[in-house]
Amino acid sequence: MDALTSAAAAKPLGEFQEIGHNTYIHTPQTYTSNEPLVLLFSWNAAAAKHIAKYTATYQSLFPTARIVLVRSYTRDVFRKRSSYAQLLTPAMDVVKEHTSTGAEVLVHSFSNGGGNQLNEFAKAWREREGSILPMRAQMMDSSPGPGSWRRTHAAILESLPRTWLWRLFGSVALHLVLFLVFAFNTLTGRENRMLVMCRETNDASIFDVRTPRVYLYSKADLMVKDDEVEEHADQAEAQGWAVKRVRFEKSPHAGHIREDAGRYWKAVLEAWETGPRSG
Repeated sequence: MDALTSAAAAKPLGEFQEIGHNTYIHTPQTYTSNEPLVLLFSWNAAAAKHIAKYTATYQSLFPTARIVLVRSYTRDVFRKRSSYAQLLTPAMDVVKEHTSTGAEVLVHSFSNGGGNQLNEFAKAWREREGSILPMRAQMMDSSPGPGSWRRTHAAILESLPRTWLWRLFGSVALHLVLFLVFAFNTLTGRENRMLVMCRETNDASIFDVRTPRVYLYSKADLMVKDDEVEEHADQAEAQGWAVKRVRFEKSPHAGHIREDAGRYWKAVLEAWETGPRSG
């Protein structure tokens, strides 16, 4: 275990400073804009100790790079779209500062929770800056999926305390909440937020088609199935994106580094190396 991994295990994300709503930044003492700004959107209710496994690796790969982390929670999925621009402003300010000098951004989102945050971030950026979010490479881990009732229930249930009481009554309460949400969407004609995310992440007016995109997913994932991810990747490829599919066989949702960390990070680095350079 190296020093960064040991530090992450001792105090997960301890080197990050909060700069806004669910938004954190790590700036190393040796910071330089010559390396990428790593923009991470974590999965729903992800524990700090799990996120730190990814941030520690990014610190090893790009030791002088800044990392911005935007965390995701269940309430964010049901948040009004109009509220996102203000909540995401601190992260957008960092991206603006970084890219104004011609420096580059690597974006990594996890699951539908992180994918939704990224999608809203990209739209808020376009509204504020009048341009598409600049990315040299985009990683999509365990997403996107259309958010069926059963899989949405499973994803949110994972964020609840792991006691039998919470699992029993929380599951029932969650089914009730989902029923109300799905009924409201049906009655008002409002589209499922995850369906919107799936469509808009393949919208060339929101995401740059020149940015290479890596889909990291698993055949064993019970929340976002491999066929759902592959369908989205096929659509992206048909619309002009350079797509790489990295399918794992046994790893759980947002846990693919457990199966083959080397293969996972090799795909990340290859996308970064082949992505369009600014200027």
